[in-house]
Amino acid sequence: MKYILKTFVSVLAFASVMSMTTVQASAQDFGFSIPDQETVEAQKKARDNKAASQSIGRAIMDAFELYEEEKIKEAIAVLEEQDPDPGYDSAYLGRFLGNLYAADERMADALEVLKDAVDQDVLGWNDQAAAMKLVGQISLQEEKYEQSLEYLKNWIQFTGKRDSQVFLYMANAHYQLKNFAKVIPFAEASLEAADKPEKNVYNLMMASYYERKMYPEAIGVLEEGLNKLPEVTTWWPQLAQFYMLEENLSKSLQTLEVAYLAGYLSTESQFKMLVQLYDNEGIPYKAATTMEKHVEAGDIEESARNFATIANSYHRAKELDEAVSWYERAAEATNDSGDKGEYYRKQGNLMLLNEQYIAATEPLKRALDYLEREDEGRVYMSLAEAYFYGGDYRQAMRYVDEAATFDGQRRSARSWRGYIRSTAERKGIDLD
Repeated sequence: MKYILKTFVSVLAFASVMSMTTVQASAQDFGFSIPDQETVEAQKKARDNKAASQSIGRAIMDAFELYEEEKIKEAIAVLEEQDPDPGYDSAYLGRFLGNLYAADERMADALEVLKDAVDQDVLGWNDQAAAMKLVGQISLQEEKYEQSLEYLKNWIQFTGKRDSQVFLYMANAHYQLKNFAKVIPFAEASLEAADKPEKNVYNLMMASYYERKMYPEAIGVLEEGLNKLPEVTTWWPQLAQFYMLEENLSKSLQTLEVAYLAGYLSTESQFKMLVQLYDNEGIPYKAATTMEKHVEAGDIEESARNFATIANSYHRAKELDEAVSWYERAAEATNDSGDKGEYYRKQGNLMLLNEQYIAATEPLKRALDYLEREDEGRVYMSLAEAYFYGGDYRQAMRYVDEAATFDGQRRSARSWRGYIRSTAERKGIDLD
């Protein structure tokens, strides 16, 4: 199994090279420019380096000591008691108070004081950068997506840094705003800046392409993702689904079957998808046995519809005894009269096909108890055929006469009536 996975991932790796372009993120991709390090250093040197007043500095030290003792609420109370002057003291205190609010999960309060501290633009370079980034993060968490993008963009332009997580936050914000096309440059930049692949980036890219119905591009993302992170087992059925959307059923089955053999499928819908692909690709026996296995194991609901699916696959695989058994289970499991009658009818017809002529009459008669009047004609014809081949010509004639009362069966019944009578006469049986 490891060899199969390794080989398949290698195939995906080649496909991703062919389908995905080299990751590059330009200023035009982002919609804003990123300063070079020389420019950032110049801005850093030009920024004023101030110090807090003695009273504010003391209060922050006291609050920090309480924070280290895990007394967050007490630390907040110390800072809330302060009345700083507008300007640096206010911004400096707000920076620390905002962090404490965040630690206490008071995100709305944290966002308010941190945003105010950043907007004053008086903090030292490091403090201003840290507070700006935190405003962007908390804004995203608080579903203020436009605000998050604004402050994260400002952070990038302030620091000149290409930070993988910040690009991921921005990609996520654009996705939440349904700016699906704008997700891609930030997601690609996140991958480029990361030390190792991040599955959430691939998820966002895949979702962006899916929302725009760009299925080949979504496939390319998942192929590359699986090449880098084959352990992300949820991607295997997703990739198979995208192949289905592209009507590449053989590739879809190949992908899902590898995932199945590796034990990556776990939900009813995934198992059913595999069954559907087996059926679509002309492998009904595997469809039937796979469905049966997971119904019996409890992975797929025991329902009349699912029993009928198994029966139908066995029928197409020409495993008639199995199909008969599952149609009977389907009929017994349903409370819908029409479905019950149809399942009994199919059971009887398969028994007829399997040359179980007299035995076939039992489910066919049961079908008559549940089907609507307009659906009964073909059942009467099946009963006539069953009795005829079973050698009971009187009963065959009785049911062919019944079939003749239905418009859809009248011509066929007329032909059968003559054939039954002539056969009976030839064998010396008087039907009068």
